[in-house]
Amino acid sequence: MADPIAEKPPQKVSTMGIMHIVGGVLNIIMALIWGFYGLVTGLMTFGIGLAFCCPAFILLPIGIVELISGAKHMSKDHTGLKPPKMVGFAEIASILGCNVLPMIFGIMTLVFLNDDEVEAYYASKQLGA
Repeated sequence: MADPIAEKPPQKVSTMGIMHIVGGVLNIIMALIWGFYGLVTGLMTFGIGLAFCCPAFILLPIGIVELISGAKHMSKDHTGLKPPKMVGFAEIASILGCNVLPMIFGIMTLVFLNDDEVEAYYASKQLGA
């Protein structure tokens, strides 16, 4: 019987992990840029420009979730790993902060999750299966 930890995941699962890490870093960087821009604009307009901080509050949690998901996908033990469908939707929502590349990663994640090989891999990694 093969060791479940030694089983190599499909290439698309590893690619999703890399895309989540890259998208997470980009979203966190954009959140910092929007936060800085909002603070500077807020100081110049006596608080009115603080509305430009809103994309930072959208992008920062998405970036953190992406980094966690990417770290799980890049680890060696995928036991209990679930398909990151909600992470894909969150990446698509990063367009609200004018971050296009993570949105493309989200669309690609959802496309990869519909692949038969990827679905079978996630089904084999569910606890109790």
